[in-house]
Amino acid sequence: MTNICKVLCLGIPVGFFFEFLQVPLPWTLGPIVAVSLYSWKTGQRIYWPLKIRNTALILLGYAMGRPFTIETGHKIIDQLPMMLCATLITVFAGVVIGYITHKKTNISLTTCLLGCVPGGLSQMVVLAGEMDGTDQTAVTIMQTMRMLSVVFVIPFLTMHILHDGNLNMAEAAASMPAVSLTTIFVFSSVAIGGAVLGRIVHLPTAYLLGPILSTGFYILLTGTEAPIVPISYISIAQICVGSYIGASINLAKIKQYHGLLSCLFSGVCVVLLISLLMGYIVGELTGVAFVTAFLSTAPGGLTEMGITALLVGADISTMTAYQLVRLLFIMLAFPYIAKIFVMLFDKKVTV
Repeated sequence: MTNICKVLCLGIPVGFFFEFLQVPLPWTLGPIVAVSLYSWKTGQRIYWPLKIRNTALILLGYAMGRPFTIETGHKIIDQLPMMLCATLITVFAGVVIGYITHKKTNISLTTCLLGCVPGGLSQMVVLAGEMDGTDQTAVTIMQTMRMLSVVFVIPFLTMHILHDGNLNMAEAAASMPAVSLTTIFVFSSVAIGGAVLGRIVHLPTAYLLGPILSTGFYILLTGTEAPIVPISYISIAQICVGSYIGASINLAKIKQYHGLLSCLFSGVCVVLLISLLMGYIVGELTGVAFVTAFLSTAPGGLTEMGITALLVGADISTMTAYQLVRLLFIMLAFPYIAKIFVMLFDKKVTV
């Protein structure tokens, strides 16, 4: 309980400060910055309960799943080839950057591949533990720095430069109609049930993706309109997620790897430029808004991109589909790609 109070006392004031400065995602980034910097400066590791983060993810997952309709389902099926193409381009860019990072830092090639390919932080660290010759600490640092760069840059670009003026969550919440307790109970049960089922079947990011899918399927099957989540609830959920991320980051470890930061930031810039180009192409070919296309192809995690999409009124169903295809491809196929690439590289070095 003491740790929770300490984290809230650190993160909430910074969240207010970031909101005053109009920093994107202030209630996610505020706790991340405050908690990680506090741990770094004091040398004290702070604990944030995983159960609180998971509860927040269920709420966010429901909020992301409520816009699903039959029309968006058809649109996702039609765009599946484009999703696969965007995924392959992003993964290829990550492989190239990983190879360059390996040559510049002398960190093992497998480690650099897992650290530079845009997958989720937790998923890539898990993969690192399952593959031989991999430095889990280095993978954690590389994915953390990539995530922090993406989480700061992409929301800023989306909200202040690329945003096309769609209705945001704050405006939607202002006109939110009254909702019966029965409706709230039903949709809460659907979201929680999706999280539990997702956990049972080992769905990636189960507490977020499970509620997204279960809420979307329930809406499609029943035709019921899902109630809007008040913006204050979204902000509280962001604080919970940001606090967990901040508590899990160990900035002190960065000093162990010389020359890594410059390679990482250069790689992030390259992938962002590729994502912008892919977003433009996807928008032109499919007719979706550029802000939706960019968030769909951006190298961020489903949680961070989903929160950003919520706040700018992007097409969350399309964004989720693109991000999910990439996540599943990385989790299912990338370990084999990495092993083959490393094997070919080792043969070339031997010859």
